Amino acid sequence: MKKVLTLGILVLVLGLMAAAMIGCEAEDEVEEGRIVVSSKTFPEALTQGWMTYYLLEDRGYDVVNEIGLGEVAVIRPALEAGEIDLYWEYTGTGLMNVMGYDAEELPGDEHETFQIIHDYDLEENNIKWLDYVPANNTFVLFVTRETQEEYGWETLSELAEYAREEGGGEYGSIATPAEWVERDDGMIPFQEHYDFEFAEVVEVELGLAYRAVEQGEALIGVGDATEGRIIQYDLYILDDDLEFFPAYNAAPTIRKEVLEANPELEDILKELSSLLDLETQIELNLRTAVDEEDPEDVAWDFLVEQGLIEN
Repeated sequence: MKKVLTLGILVLVLGLMAAAMIGCEAEDEVEEGRIVVSSKTFPEALTQGWMTYYLLEDRGYDVVNEIGLGEVAVIRPALEAGEIDLYWEYTGTGLMNVMGYDAEELPGDEHETFQIIHDYDLEENNIKWLDYVPANNTFVLFVTRETQEEYGWETLSELAEYAREEGGGEYGSIATPAEWVERDDGMIPFQEHYDFEFAEVVEVELGLAYRAVEQGEALIGVGDATEGRIIQYDLYILDDDLEFFPAYNAAPTIRKEVLEANPELEDILKELSSLLDLETQIELNLRTAVDEEDPEDVAWDFLVEQGLIEN
């Protein structure tokens, strides 16, 4: 019995020593000047990834390319496991996929959303969220320029007020994918939030609401704030002045130990993130998602145009 106990203690000690050695090896894996950059797979994310890759390479880093690794179910565990060091994530996605928020619980304020996930992720997961971009890639409602000039609407509150005064609380047709009609943070709670209802719902395939509004098939459309077709069809975004839609600002997320080994990364990436306002992001997405240019080329051109790298 004593031998068994002694053997058990020995196994325990060896196990603790092995764990300590693994921990040391993990720390040794963080190499100053070497950054594994990754991204999700859709055009906006690929452009973010290539911008980061070229910017850091230009600044003298040994950059490992894992761009286009996968969506959040793949790329986030890779970050937590130390398989990658850095990728861009959206603040609202962080609250839902990391913290377990329901969509209807997400705050509309951009800074509040960022601060919640920033503080949680740093404390719980040793992941640091760097400065977020000005562009908020949330849902938006839009009309044609002609409609905006005719009605004078600039905000969703003005649209809602017009609906109440001229339509008895019901006004206008909206082009929307079926998903937005059914979402918990979609059309029904939106109508309750702004106190009016759409008179007609024109269901379209995902991505076709922009053209439907431009073609006059619906008065209003719903889509993504950074969608390139907003510029393509010269549409006007109505301001969500009552903050119904949650914030989805992109920000670089990086492992804490990597940032500690390379603290200048925070300022370098801020040079990039500060430039990505809504108009700029829409123009970039127009080139990649609509004109089908390679995100790698679009990223390179943008960095050169902004003077962040030399051609």
